Amino acid sequence: MPISNISSSNTIKFLFDDGIAIPYIVRFWIFLISNVFSFICCLFVLYHLLFDSTLRRGLHNHVMIILLIMCLIAELTTIPWTMYLFLYGVAWIQTPTFCMIWKFFDTATYTTTAKLVGWASIERHILIFHDQWVSTKKKRFFIHYLPLIFIVLYGVVV
Repeated sequence: MPISNISSSNTIKFLFDDGIAIPYIVRFWIFLISNVFSFICCLFVLYHLLFDSTLRRGLHNHVMIILLIMCLIAELTTIPWTMYLFLYGVAWIQTPTFCMIWKFFDTATYTTTAKLVGWASIERHILIFHDQWVSTKKKRFFIHYLPLIFIVLYGVVV
């Protein structure tokens, strides 16, 4: 049975449905502070990976660039929507369409990020121990670029 303690002034909200006894206002500030720092770090690293041609050409950095873009999408969409929920107790736009879009962005960024991290570890192994697998453009396309395209499209479509 869910326990709730909502004061009349809406200053203290404890909802134990999720099993976390942290007030929503505290959750909001934790998300806000960490999201601001995360956004700044993400932009800094992405800037250097994209505008330094040596880093941009490195095959081992391509997965990281896509991961940072996925994290940037999450930081600009789902995290602010979650923060609004923590602050006001309701969704930003209270329509079924918005909630479906929210769920889509949240699920797509979360699952795609997890799959990309898994692929990054496999690809690092390939680049270190089997560099002959990416020695030609054709091999590079099938071993490096095609899996990245497939993972991103699969995460968005499915």
